[in-house]
Amino acid sequence: MVKYDLSHLKQEDNQIVVGPIQDDEALFLYSLIRVKRIKCVLEIGGLNGYSSINFIKAMEFDKKKYKLFTCDINKVPKININHFTIKKDVKELNVKDIFNSKIELLFLDCHTLTQYDIFKKFLFKGNIDENTIIALHDTNLHYQTIWNKNGEDNHVHQTVERNIVNLLKDKGYDIFCLHTNKDKHSKEFPFRHGITVCQIFKRLV
Repeated sequence: MVKYDLSHLKQEDNQIVVGPIQDDEALFLYSLIRVKRIKCVLEIGGLNGYSSINFIKAMEFDKKKYKLFTCDINKVPKININHFTIKKDVKELNVKDIFNSKIELLFLDCHTLTQYDIFKKFLFKGNIDENTIIALHDTNLHYQTIWNKNGEDNHVHQTVERNIVNLLKDKGYDIFCLHTNKDKHSKEFPFRHGITVCQIFKRLV
């Protein structure tokens, strides 16, 4: 068996994809799961399942004990028996949908502020705690891409996820933004969607 199976990362070098995580971002999240030995992920916003496959591949070190929950208003392809798809509006998501599991990684990618309400609800219920890592997609700016209708250099791709990052910072979370500056981009690599990772810092003693 291959120790790190990355065969699912099949995007072109320019990684021009609208919606899914880019392969470099997927590789980062894959590594994060492996380093932290994460076994329970909740993703809000699943689209065509590209990120779901990445989460499953990353957690396969745990054999059959890991769990991936994907909530989307549309049907998301079910990857395997460890993948639990939840077809509903995120505002209706509750702890029963995740079998009252403790979430180790929360991935926010559905572009509605209701995601923050779910975070607060699950935090209150104890399904999210100070050890839970929160990752948000689409937090970077886009520079001179096809989305820039007016040609601006710092087009905000998704306002909601950026706002949630600020809310989490105000709540005491440490924030690590994996963002690129304009000078990192060219015709060969026009944009980076951006990943931001958040966690409560516990003082090292």
